[in-house]
Amino acid sequence: MADAKPSKPKASTPFAFADAAKAKAKAKAVAADEAGHGATPRPAEHGRRWLRWACCGLAAAGALAAVVMLSLSLTVLKVRDPTLSMDSVSVRWFSVRFDARALLRINVTLAGTIVIRNPNYESMRFGASDTEIFVDGVDGAVGVGRAPPGEVPARGASRVTADVDVFVDRVGPAVVGEVLFGSGEVQLASRTAVDGRISVLGGLYGRRTVRVAMRCRVALRVSAAAVGVAGNPACVADFGR
Repeated sequence: MADAKPSKPKASTPFAFADAAKAKAKAKAVAADEAGHGATPRPAEHGRRWLRWACCGLAAAGALAAVVMLSLSLTVLKVRDPTLSMDSVSVRWFSVRFDARALLRINVTLAGTIVIRNPNYESMRFGASDTEIFVDGVDGAVGVGRAPPGEVPARGASRVTADVDVFVDRVGPAVVGEVLFGSGEVQLASRTAVDGRISVLGGLYGRRTVRVAMRCRVALRVSAAAVGVAGNPACVADFGR
């Protein structure tokens, strides 16, 4: 009986190598996918990040609001006192005569133009202003006048006219003697006060009351034929009010 021929070992099939390569590639893909999932932030960390951004935004908004309020408090919300000035003084009417007892009677009506300036960013309403006339060395007023109420626009000016009746003969023989035998000049002093009200932001931030006053000096030149104003009035603010 003949010996059996030794059989050749079977060669490995290519399908086995393909399966092994697929398994290795799949394993690498799974590992890469797990690594990628590991780099994704967790929900808790994501929430904390948004919380930090929200806190930073609120802090920035608060700082901006503080800057805006400071700017408003120094400009719009800050109420400043208005200013007064006497633009001009003129003689509207006068009377120089002797009465039945041979006493000199001098009556004058002066028209003074008052300028009210409003430095605020809101308009100002003001009431009727009072003007009093004095003569040095004489107690009490020798004349009184009144200007109508009105309104001054924001950061603007308004002019009002006050008619003041002055009774020069009431101030005594010295002034009458100056008119009859002297230069005919009578020195007068006036005081004007104005009360106003300013509505801040249309009244949303409240209403503020302001008061301003001024003192002026003016000279009258009086004669039997005419009465005139000598020079321009000189005025200063009256902080005593």
